Amino acid sequence: MIKKGDTFKIGEICPESGVYRLKNCVCRDCMCLSDEQQTIPLVKGKRFPPCKNCTSEELVWEFIMKA
Repeated sequence: MIKKGDTFKIGEICPESGVYRLKNCVCRDCMCLSDEQQTIPLVKGKRFPPCKNCTSEELVWEFIMKA
């Protein structure tokens, strides 16, 4: 079972359906993504996607809450 704050890399399989937020994203630092665009709902078994606007290799998805 995952807990709030756990992080996952691009391409990893989502272990639990929920809401995830971008961390370490270049777009987040330069504010070219809104808060809403920085969070996604993701279903268990799907892969964590890359950012649509940058190619940051340090990008991770942080678990916020269950869906």
